[in-house]
Amino acid sequence: MAVRTVETDAGRKASYAIADTLELQLEQGLEGADLVWRITLHNVSAVPVEIGDLMLPLPMNNIAGAAKDDGNAVLKHSFVSGHGSHLFWMRRNSVGPYLLLMPERDTQLEYWDMAAAENHDDGYCVYIHAAAAAAESAAKGTRWRIPVTNLMLAPGERRSYALRFSLVADYAAARDAIAAAGGIDVEVVPGMTVPSDLFVTLALRSSDPIHGIDAEHPAATQIEPLGERAGRQLYRVRFGRLGENRLTIRHGDARLTHLEFFATEPLETLIAKRGAFIAAHQHRDPTKWYRGLLGEWNMQSQTLLGPDTYDQIKGWRIYEVTCDDPGLSKPAFLAAKNAEHPVQAEVTALDDYIEHFVWGGLQRSTAETYPYAIYGIPDWKQNRDSADAGTKGKLHIWRVYDYPHIILLYLSLYRIATDHPGVATRLDAKAYLERAFGTARAMFTIPKALANWSAYETGFYNECVLPELIVALDAAGRSAQAQELREFWETKVRFFVTGEPDLFGSEYAFDSTGFESTQAIVRYALDHPVAGVSRDAVKAFSARQMAANLFCRGWLEPAYYLLGSDYRGSGGNAYTLSYMAQMGGWAVLDHALRDPVDPHTLLRLGYASFLSSWALLNSGTAETDYGYWYPGKANDGAAAGGFEPAPNGLTWLDQPHHRGAWYYACEIDLGFCGALRSAATIVADDPIFGRIVFGGTLREGDHTIAVVPRDGVRRRFHARWAGGTVDLTLHAGRFAADREITLSHDGRSVGFLVEHGAASVTLDLGAGRWRVAIEGAIVTEAGGTIPLALRGPSPVAVTLTRLA
Repeated sequence: MAVRTVETDAGRKASYAIADTLELQLEQGLEGADLVWRITLHNVSAVPVEIGDLMLPLPMNNIAGAAKDDGNAVLKHSFVSGHGSHLFWMRRNSVGPYLLLMPERDTQLEYWDMAAAENHDDGYCVYIHAAAAAAESAAKGTRWRIPVTNLMLAPGERRSYALRFSLVADYAAARDAIAAAGGIDVEVVPGMTVPSDLFVTLALRSSDPIHGIDAEHPAATQIEPLGERAGRQLYRVRFGRLGENRLTIRHGDARLTHLEFFATEPLETLIAKRGAFIAAHQHRDPTKWYRGLLGEWNMQSQTLLGPDTYDQIKGWRIYEVTCDDPGLSKPAFLAAKNAEHPVQAEVTALDDYIEHFVWGGLQRSTAETYPYAIYGIPDWKQNRDSADAGTKGKLHIWRVYDYPHIILLYLSLYRIATDHPGVATRLDAKAYLERAFGTARAMFTIPKALANWSAYETGFYNECVLPELIVALDAAGRSAQAQELREFWETKVRFFVTGEPDLFGSEYAFDSTGFESTQAIVRYALDHPVAGVSRDAVKAFSARQMAANLFCRGWLEPAYYLLGSDYRGSGGNAYTLSYMAQMGGWAVLDHALRDPVDPHTLLRLGYASFLSSWALLNSGTAETDYGYWYPGKANDGAAAGGFEPAPNGLTWLDQPHHRGAWYYACEIDLGFCGALRSAATIVADDPIFGRIVFGGTLREGDHTIAVVPRDGVRRRFHARWAGGTVDLTLHAGRFAADREITLSHDGRSVGFLVEHGAASVTLDLGAGRWRVAIEGAIVTEAGGTIPLALRGPSPVAVTLTRLA
């Protein structure tokens, strides 16, 4: 290959002669503050030349392989989907400028892979043309969904392409630059994973004229133009086909940008199916030591895993089946789900799990030393039978991450026994509460004593329920236990707010796993005085931890497997839609509802995060063969642990993939725990979309609006609108299914129906003061949390009138 290079003050130009057939010219030069990269192909032969792939490697100082103190290491955010493609890189402190890469108007990006990995730690490559690479991947089973192209050059023909690197100050500036360059700045509510009983609304902004939107499945997709608002073109879309749905935006001069959505069954259906599936896949053989285990499931082969059948999970990862976060996530979700929607068979499965697998097995009993301690990998049986009497065997009870899942298990069963007295439980509420407390105390004491692993210095998933446990202990008259746990928790609050926590630290050098916990710490510190912690320090920590959460979360990337997803060190290259998409999404949503002056930007992102990972729940109707990812009735309600956006590779569990959902659930039920905590119906007067409802439907009347909650849980309702702020949370009751919540336009009255059982229902009224009427009779004027004396058949009408 002959090479000729020219250096000038404006940049660098290099020409490559390839096999006496093709001349490739690369030019990099400054245009104002931007760096422009031009690529020209010239067919110098007498015959046509086909270009199957035109690939551009983009190696960067990736945060995944960088030292923690490397302030120049970056995380990539990428959207490769046609002419509107864009990429940007951020430093870990989130301080601008960001480096933004966009194709010029005559250039598109249509494919990416890690083809340059042999030459650089960051082997990420994008393709202007990818017909050859995509065909090779498709032959191996890859399901690439963005259309790909080749290039035919006639003799003597030239074709040029260009990409532009720019520095932008922040997210908003990146959006402005994308729109100004003829890309599409996309805003979407409620998200890009969309339940089939909800609409999605798009707001598109571009300097290109937008000509329309085409559906991948036009017969099953409704697209309604809504006109222009806030400088954007709005469209309402409803998907009638479950699974992946591509919308193609036509803009500019024959330019195309593709948006990928995922349509699911209604949220309440998903939650019910997941709970039923977990309970139905329990090991019940009384001769097995793992009796009661809630098993892992291979959707591809329809295989139930257990300690005698590890299936495709090999080596040290076999712990995934019985313990650690993957093994403990299923009972944690099943318990949390039944605290919301109890089903007797599922509660019985939980009690079987505790009686036969947990107490005296996975968890040391009160008859043993180190009571309430949780055994770690590879499983409790091997550890208890080990010849090693120390921390690598019989005392392998020091992994702090394991404890919160069991705390949640017991606390949820306490809620079931308390709030749903018609559901039979094997222990009484007092016993479950005692075990929840004992496990929480063990978390703060035993790992530290045995392995010097402090529970104070790392954020753990599901530990955000500890303040709820403290409240439950106080309410049950266990003030000494509540105070002991409060002191543990406030020590952790002090460390995070006033110390120097590594917000990206975990068992890995860079991770996204702490941000549910850090928001819970902020919430507690803002709501409760903590010795040695000032309010200004809390606000400063709140801003820092939220910036870190957003740093490793898809926001400007309008694809269902990126928007709202957490990112690990590889950015959006691998393992998206993990459990932290929804757990960290709860944090974004909580912050949007309760902290900032203007909530709307983060309401959009937080709700998209809450919805995102429901795309991994494999479910469907008989007409759709019960699931998009892995069809078959046996897989209805099964779940995938993550999504792989790359054309091919290995999942975190080391199984080959070809773009799509894993066939093991792994840890995803932790995410579904976060989704249960996030579930809410929210009315908002959004500056872009106008009046909208997240997680529900909206009907406008002359004097009122009416909202039907469809968030999957139906216990939380919020409004951020012209009528003021409304925050309502029901305990031991729910807003009635398919019945309207009505609000007067002036915000002075709210009416709704409450489903209830035999337990006492309470209503948290938020910060406002209201006159409360039940079936028309005024019962109190109050704020905060009040009891609702509901009598008679369910549901019961409740009316609130705002007091001055």
